[in-house]
Amino acid sequence: MQQSLPAWIFVRIHGNNHWSLAIIRIHNDGAMLAHLDNFRGTHDPEAIFHVLRTFLCLTMPIDLALVQTVIMNLDQQKDGHSCGKHVLQMLAGANMKESGLDRCFWEEGLRSIATLE
Repeated sequence: MQQSLPAWIFVRIHGNNHWSLAIIRIHNDGAMLAHLDNFRGTHDPEAIFHVLRTFLCLTMPIDLALVQTVIMNLDQQKDGHSCGKHVLQMLAGANMKESGLDRCFWEEGLRSIATLE
């Protein structure tokens, strides 16, 4: 029996001279949306989640009642120029464990991805 693997979509967000990252994880029971931003107040997570929910409605048969949202609590950058580097580190997984994303869905997904042949 073949196990279905979660689908991951990584969305880089740019606006107001700042970068952040959104992650969509699609699974059998719905989806989880996460927003990772190391410079709070620049991007509105609820507006981002609204756009991502719209994307899900238009592209996939997902019940929006089963979509969970998570705003990740990251260490905040202390300068006005390192957000791009932080997004790349988040994409590479360098900050995922410290941010607590693994408690939501990261480790399960990495285990699933690691089993691909």
